[in-house]
Amino acid sequence: MAERKVFAGPRLRRVRMDMGLSQTDMAGRLEISPSYLNLIERNQRPLTVQVLLKLSSVFNVDIAELQSDADGGAVEALKEAFSDPLLAAELPSQSELLEAADVAPNLARGVARLHAAYREALQRLSDLSHMFSEAEGTAPERPDGLPFDRIRGYFESRSPWFAELEAAAAATAASLKPRDDPWQALKTRLRDAHGVDVRILPLHTMPTERSRFDRHSMRLFISERVPVVDRTFLLARQLVLLTQAGLLDRMTEEAGMADAEAARLCRLAFADRLASAVLVPADRLKPAARDLDCNIARLADRFAVRRSRIMARLCALGAEGEGTADGEGAESPAMFFAALDTTGAVLAHVSASGFSFPRYGSLCGRLPVFDGLQPGMVAVAPVVLPDGSLYAIVAIAEAGISANDGGPPPVVRSFIGMTEAAARQTVYRLESDREPRPVGVTCRVCERQACPHRSHPPATRPAAFHDFVVGLSDHELA
Repeated sequence: MAERKVFAGPRLRRVRMDMGLSQTDMAGRLEISPSYLNLIERNQRPLTVQVLLKLSSVFNVDIAELQSDADGGAVEALKEAFSDPLLAAELPSQSELLEAADVAPNLARGVARLHAAYREALQRLSDLSHMFSEAEGTAPERPDGLPFDRIRGYFESRSPWFAELEAAAAATAASLKPRDDPWQALKTRLRDAHGVDVRILPLHTMPTERSRFDRHSMRLFISERVPVVDRTFLLARQLVLLTQAGLLDRMTEEAGMADAEAARLCRLAFADRLASAVLVPADRLKPAARDLDCNIARLADRFAVRRSRIMARLCALGAEGEGTADGEGAESPAMFFAALDTTGAVLAHVSASGFSFPRYGSLCGRLPVFDGLQPGMVAVAPVVLPDGSLYAIVAIAEAGISANDGGPPPVVRSFIGMTEAAARQTVYRLESDREPRPVGVTCRVCERQACPHRSHPPATRPAAFHDFVVGLSDHELA
C-alpha cells in the first residue's frame, strides 16, 4: 500500500477533544510520542496510513471524517451562503473558506444548512405571497392542533354549501307554521311534537348561560339577556339536535374527526349551520335576495335574524353550484365572508372569488371592517388587492351580550365581499367614479410601499430601519 499524506490536524484535535482525551493519552494508545501528535494536530506533520489505521482500530474513527474537504462540497456551499446579498459586507476570502471547511467542517456544514433553510423559507414565503394573490389560490393546510382548530380548519377548507344539510333544513322550515312567525312556530313544534317547554328566565337565575336544555324535565331555558333576534336561533338549534341526530352523526363521521372531542364539536358546528338554514332556508332566501338585490339589512328584517347570519347564508347560497361543471346552478353571486371579534381576530371565514384569508396574523387594517364601525352601522367600499383584483366589501358591526360586571358588550364585525361582476347583481354594485381602496391580505405577505397601516414588515423582505429617514410606518420596507 503506497503511503499517502493526509493533513487533518484540526479534525484530529476535534476527535480527541470529543473523546475527552489528552494528547498524552491519545499518543500512548496510538504508539507515537505526544510531541509528534502535537505536530500532527498543528498540521506540521501528516497523518500517515499507519496512524490512520491505528485511529480506526483503536478509537473506531471513520477515516473519511478525517479527509480534507477543501476540494469538496463544503467550500462550494460556504461560497454560496456568503454570496447572499444579506452577507455582502462579510464576504470571506478563498483561503478563509478553505480553512473554515478544513478546520471546522461541522461548522461549515451547519452554516451551509442554515443558509439552505433560509433560502427555502424565502422561497416558500414568496410562493405563499404569490398564492394569496392568485385568483384561485387556496390557503395551506394548517397542522393538527387542538380539536377546535381542526374543526375550524375543516369548515374553512370546505364549501359552505352542504346539499344534504340544506335539503333537511328546507324540509324542516316548510313544516313550520306559522311561516311568518318563526319564534312561535318553533316554540309550538318543540312543545307539540317533542314535549319541550320553552321558558325565559331572569338574569339572576342564569347569570352565565344563554340557554340550557334539561332532558329530565324536557324544558329549554333561555336567559332574558339573550336578544330577541337570537332567541329564535336557540330554538332552531334545539329542534335540529332533537330531530336530525342521524344526519348530524353521519355528516360528523364523514368529516373524519378521529377523537371524541373533535367529533362532538364538529357535530355541534353542523347543528349550528343546520339551525341557520332552517331560519333562512335557501329556497326562500334565493328569491328574496333577488327581489331585494341582496340588501343585507332588508333581508335580515325579512327573516328576523342578525345581519351577520344573512351574510353567512348568502355566502353559502353563492357556493351552491361549486361542485358542478362551470359552477352551473349557482344562481346567486359568489361571496366571501368573515366575522371578527373585538380585537380583530378572525372568528370564522369562508373564502371565495379568489379572496384568500391569512392562516396567521391579522387581516389588512385598510379593510372597511376596521373603519370604526359601531353597532348598527354599515360600511360599503371598493377595494383592490396588489394583483389588481377588485372587490366590493360590505361591513357591519353587531353588539353581543354584556358581561355581568357592567362592562361594555363585545362588538363582532362581519363583512362579505364579492367581485365587481358579482356586485352588479346586488345593491352594492361599484360606482365607476369611486376610487377603490388599496388593501393587502396581511402585512406579513404584503409588499405594498408607504402604508401607514403596516403593523409588521413582510416576511419576504427586510424591514428598513434607518437613522436618516422615518417612513409612514415603523416597519417600512427596505
